[in-house]
Amino acid sequence: MTAYEELLHEAYNLGLVVREVSLITRKGRCVGNRIAIDKNIKTDAEKACILREEIAHYKTTVGDITDQTKITNIKQERLARNIVIQNSCSLRKIADAVRKGARNKHEIIDILNITLDLFDESVEYYTHKQPDYIDDDIVLHFDNKLQIFRKY
Repeated sequence: MTAYEELLHEAYNLGLVVREVSLITRKGRCVGNRIAIDKNIKTDAEKACILREEIAHYKTTVGDITDQTKITNIKQERLARNIVIQNSCSLRKIADAVRKGARNKHEIIDILNITLDLFDESVEYYTHKQPDYIDDDIVLHFDNKLQIFRKY
């Protein structure tokens, strides 16, 4: 089962209705318990990232936040995005990808089944939130890029 299919199952269990439709201005949209995903998205990884974020919006967002000139809307958008980062590209998952043989960000992205944009956002997030992470034999250092060190 793909990551996107697993998320569809999770959405169903939450009582959400997910449909793939043509969207013009965005790739995903959540209104109430209905989620629309742009049917023109090509990769499973991107569909999964979009659906993860829309599920996060369902769980955390109050009201219509499409006007991103309002501070409260920006905060709600950021909260949903941070949840996606913490769930899809957590420090533990990055370290586990390195243990599975990933040597660079593209290999990490493949193992985690996420998009390059999400990975780059995650690096920026961890640069500010937790620039150093140690997990047994793996040391991750974030300084607007990811540096990986292995303790032997």
